[in-house]
Amino acid sequence: MTTMNAVICYTRRLPRGEEKELSFLDILLDDTWVGDNIQYEDSLVAEIGDKNTCLSQKRNYEFVLRAAKRFRVKAIGAGIEGCDDISQEDTWEALKTDCYVLGKYQQELLTSGYFDQAVTILLSRAVQLDCLEKGVKWLEKMIAYEWEYYEIEDNIGPILIYKTNDSVFNLLNLFAEQIAASFIACRQRVEVIDVQKEGNAALTRLIGRRFKAIIGIQTYVFSIMMKDKETNLHDLVVGPKYNLILDHPAWMKEHFSHAPKDYHLLIHDRNYLMFANRFYKHIGRNYHFPLAGVSSGIGRIEKRYDVSFIGTYHDYRERLAIIKGYEREKRFLVARYLHIMKRYPNITAEEAFQRVLDYYGWKLSDTNFLELFYESRQACFCVMSYYREKILLALLDGGICVDVFGESWEKASFARHENITCHPGVIFQESIGVMSASKISLNIMSWHKDGFTERILHAMLCRSVVLSDKSRYLTEVFEEGKELVLFDLEELEEVVQITKRLLEDDKRLAQIEEAGYRKANHRHLWNHRGKELLEIIESEKCNKICENGR
Repeated sequence: MTTMNAVICYTRRLPRGEEKELSFLDILLDDTWVGDNIQYEDSLVAEIGDKNTCLSQKRNYEFVLRAAKRFRVKAIGAGIEGCDDISQEDTWEALKTDCYVLGKYQQELLTSGYFDQAVTILLSRAVQLDCLEKGVKWLEKMIAYEWEYYEIEDNIGPILIYKTNDSVFNLLNLFAEQIAASFIACRQRVEVIDVQKEGNAALTRLIGRRFKAIIGIQTYVFSIMMKDKETNLHDLVVGPKYNLILDHPAWMKEHFSHAPKDYHLLIHDRNYLMFANRFYKHIGRNYHFPLAGVSSGIGRIEKRYDVSFIGTYHDYRERLAIIKGYEREKRFLVARYLHIMKRYPNITAEEAFQRVLDYYGWKLSDTNFLELFYESRQACFCVMSYYREKILLALLDGGICVDVFGESWEKASFARHENITCHPGVIFQESIGVMSASKISLNIMSWHKDGFTERILHAMLCRSVVLSDKSRYLTEVFEEGKELVLFDLEELEEVVQITKRLLEDDKRLAQIEEAGYRKANHRHLWNHRGKELLEIIESEKCNKICENGR
């Protein structure tokens, strides 16, 4: 067993069972104290980071040095059979690690008076390895903290995650917490900042710091500018920035116009990804990143609801009133845009908008397309609300009882319908109980034609059957009719019959419920996405190295 907050180095240098407290300088000046057999509590990793995978050799040595800065390090005699041989053959990779260590702790070596001696020893080893010229260049890079040094150092740096203002059922902060937990499970150092609590001004304390990655969830903090109105705050914070966005990237146009360098979008809808790549070329590489679900922790419970829907009601007529106030030419353009989306609900918003331009014979540059598309966004919001209402009314008028959650539903013209029950709003933790108690959880996309919402996975993990409009991603990832049930927006007359057949067949409901749960639990939890995001971070680092000819 290890001692709390300590690292144990088992060594042949001491008689079996004999113990010796090691100082940082003891280890720095003599790497033979650290062999292949070390022991420590996993909690240390959260404080100092894991072993550095950017080093090919002597990872234990470099790790113990970091630990010795903050925790006790003890050597224990292991005897000949209790410890692997520490007198390994010297190699170029081992020399590279030692040069990195010298560069990292050069101030400590200078203060103790051992710097020149350490340099002499490293150069002597380079001569023995017949790589003096290469060794001198590498050592100079480490001492000067050139990019090669930070390529190693940043690999064990912390990952910063932002929590921000969250009014969406507390989902955005939930995502941030889940990503943080998944990183910690992958032995990454994590720092979390709650921007809503601390305020934007508090972020100035990050200036000059380095991070392995900086991650936000549909946050606007990446567009914060300094007082000069020209410098982005996050250009003063080192590390790749990733923003997981849930909505169409066009709606964040103003934010993206002030994006920092080394900025990337994580996008769940592949159509949105193509849009971002086309219209935001000043932003770095963007990545397809599906959302994930959270295990409910609730076993099977009594199904109190036939069909539940957890979402907000918006009256599309209010959007129409805004559109009617547009000047004449724009009003006609947006009206046709609405007409096309209503008639062809399976195409993307940008494809519908392009059809409008084709109708009028307009040819726009990408810049002008984005600007006009953004200005016409009320049409997209309007049609989303229109179909949400249309689907709910089809179910209600078809004799199906639907339970909805949130005070906004009281404003609906059909709030007094005999088949609807309006409940108070719920936060995420409460919504889990609702889904678990629902035979069917209704999902209506916010015009995601090649993506999906986290609501689908949460319902599956609650063992509730998902009923959703189609998207290309859903049909590729899930088995329709086996793991979830899909309907077509162009054939809404079928949604009532689909739902009735499900509610009349308890055996089929149970089969779909179980199959959906298994798929979501095995492939679509946040710990799965955390690993995928770490792969993205690593691939981005490799891409930068290749681009810079390193």
